[in-house]
Amino acid sequence: MKKILLPIDGSPRSLRTIQVVKQNYNPDETEIAILIVTPDPRPSKLADENDEVKPVGEEEEVTLDAQSAEETRLLLESFGKMLPGYRVETAHRFGSPGPEIIQFAKDGNFDSILMTRSSRGSTQKLGSVSAYIVRNASFITTTVLKEA
Repeated sequence: MKKILLPIDGSPRSLRTIQVVKQNYNPDETEIAILIVTPDPRPSKLADENDEVKPVGEEEEVTLDAQSAEETRLLLESFGKMLPGYRVETAHRFGSPGPEIIQFAKDGNFDSILMTRSSRGSTQKLGSVSAYIVRNASFITTTVLKEA
């Protein structure tokens, strides 16, 4: 069974990964995790971007207001419904997106991360999160899709 992580920010660009999964992976042979990372409003506990993500202690738990939490839950649920027939897990994390995505991938023993590049500018460069993942997720296959 192949395990694929889809870090999605909700943009139309990031949702392309769902279409790529449907076109290229058999539902009977693929498990999908859809991850949304919300930036933690508190100062980062990471000394630098190469540190492992430290779990937030219960006394320091980060929470969203009720409306934001419900919106995120509904987004994740709707993204999961876009992959009928697949085994889909959804998750929501707080923190710096790059380190959080990599830590989630390590913890979940994923085979690959599938994401899109930033659409900023015409220089065809990766966005900061995509570039961070490519540089730091050498333990996993990372595919960054170009704009359609």
